[in-house]
Amino acid sequence: MPEAPAEPSTRHTRLDLWFERALGDRLPQHLGSGWLSGLLGLLLSAGAFCAVLVFRFPEWLTMGELRSLYPVDTMRNLLTLSIVAGFFFSSLNILLRPSKKLGLAGLCLATGAVLLGGAGVEVAPGRDAPVHLGFDWLVLNVVLLSLVFVPLERLFPLRPEQGTFRPGWTTDGIYFIVSHVAVELLTFFTLLPATLVSQAWQARWLGAQMANLPVVAQVFLVMLVADLTQYWVHRGFHRIGWAWPFHAIHHSTRNMDWLAGSRLHVVDIVATRALILVPLFVLGFSETALYIWLAIVAVQATLNHVNMPLRLRWIEQILVTPRFHHWHHAVSPIDKNFAVHFPWIDRLFGTYHMPGDLWPDEVGIHGDPVPDDFGRQLVWPFRKAAGG
Repeated sequence: MPEAPAEPSTRHTRLDLWFERALGDRLPQHLGSGWLSGLLGLLLSAGAFCAVLVFRFPEWLTMGELRSLYPVDTMRNLLTLSIVAGFFFSSLNILLRPSKKLGLAGLCLATGAVLLGGAGVEVAPGRDAPVHLGFDWLVLNVVLLSLVFVPLERLFPLRPEQGTFRPGWTTDGIYFIVSHVAVELLTFFTLLPATLVSQAWQARWLGAQMANLPVVAQVFLVMLVADLTQYWVHRGFHRIGWAWPFHAIHHSTRNMDWLAGSRLHVVDIVATRALILVPLFVLGFSETALYIWLAIVAVQATLNHVNMPLRLRWIEQILVTPRFHHWHHAVSPIDKNFAVHFPWIDRLFGTYHMPGDLWPDEVGIHGDPVPDDFGRQLVWPFRKAAGG
């Protein structure tokens, strides 16, 4: 049997405590207590409220690339379902739980969604705005990911005492929101170096050969090239003095779950993704292969941080899994398991660490040098890099 990990950190941020006072209680959270129904009601109602805003202001709150791809009738049906489900689960919470905070909050948001127009809200065609916020991308991801992983982590937890609203969850939530809302700006800066380099120098003959390969073969090669590049960029962030504080933000979390992977400093995001994309653009892989790879990256980035004791046996020898990546976040040993797709890359370069069936006792950074709040985390690496 795998050895049980140590208890998670109990250091809450001020925003954590604010939400605890506003929506939390000290009552049991088992099935039938009304807690899960209240949480589902709140998530669905909040998602519906935000979705109505997206319908009402698409020129500001949707990504230009996705706007024309949405099946509007289907999205309206899903919005209706979310509003109805939000009312249902929030009402169920009020019936089952002595504390009505979650249920009342969910009912207020669902009512707000209806008052703003609900699924029948009109969309004005032909308008555009100078700036696009990825609010649609945020709503889709937060609703889908939370509906999948929150129940799974409650039913099959690696650390049962950690809980959904563990210390630092609001900090990670802000990172999640910023990375999705500002996705177009981040994409511009990550694509710029690769676009300039590939325009100046591209292996055209090799690119033509790559584009003629089957998509499956291209996806495998994209994963391989990206992981080899990412390995050394990632290792560099760990070893280069001025770069480490930016990546230390990601390692500062003391609690691993589906949301923890969002804790990434903007410099870390832009530098890592930009450097990975350079060889991919130069080699001329097809857009289809690149989009499939991006989907794989998104799934693995979330899955590999989950608070679930997934033991995938022989798959762990082929693909990076949660246990492999949890060891990368371990307090001790450090500087292990840098790969994001293929663990054998760490074997090749001597940084592989997967002891038996064990999970790390602690994750984070020894001594907790990184501040807890999002704002201070944003400026802390610059101060450290400047010698402050």
